[in-house]
Amino acid sequence: MLAELGDRARLGTIREAAEFGEAVLFSVYWPRVDAIVGEVGDALDGKTVIDTMNPLGVTAEFQHFHELDFMRDNSTSEVLQQRLPKARIVKAFNLLGSPLLEAAAWSKSPVQPNVFYVSDDASAGQVARGLIVDAGFKPINAGPLKGARQLEQAGVLLHHIAEHEYAGDAEGLVRLALSVIEASPGPIVRERVT
Repeated sequence: MLAELGDRARLGTIREAAEFGEAVLFSVYWPRVDAIVGEVGDALDGKTVIDTMNPLGVTAEFQHFHELDFMRDNSTSEVLQQRLPKARIVKAFNLLGSPLLEAAAWSKSPVQPNVFYVSDDASAGQVARGLIVDAGFKPINAGPLKGARQLEQAGVLLHHIAEHEYAGDAEGLVRLALSVIEASPGPIVRERVT
């Protein structure tokens, strides 16, 4: 990736990456969050931090599972906001598998996927919104940060669809996205006959 990006990127430490960006994409393997937050320290204070994580645990055999008990009353974004209280947390990009995060992956699709985002900080939400557009997707404001719970639960739904409709978790997940589709010109309203 460094060779592909040339002088537009350089290798650095986790702390250096946190210090460098005006906005930071926090895309960390959930079981490693504590270690990464420890490395980052106060480098994200005042910055827009876009959380892409889903609460996936892993067994000793490297089998992944959804942290369903955790998801009932919490989200990775809420935990991150608690751990980084001076950062401006936004949840976004958690419903697209990494191979789907390039707009070119959708060039033959009749509908571009939406990227849903939530935040308690309107200004940080606007930063995320702009980055979503820059990445080639349509941003959808889904409300306050607590809504990250529902976004993470939608990730579980996508896993179920991948497994049952596409006969395999990994294969199906790299094909799926959620979108809000607006009718044009609008809904067809018929007169009610009583």
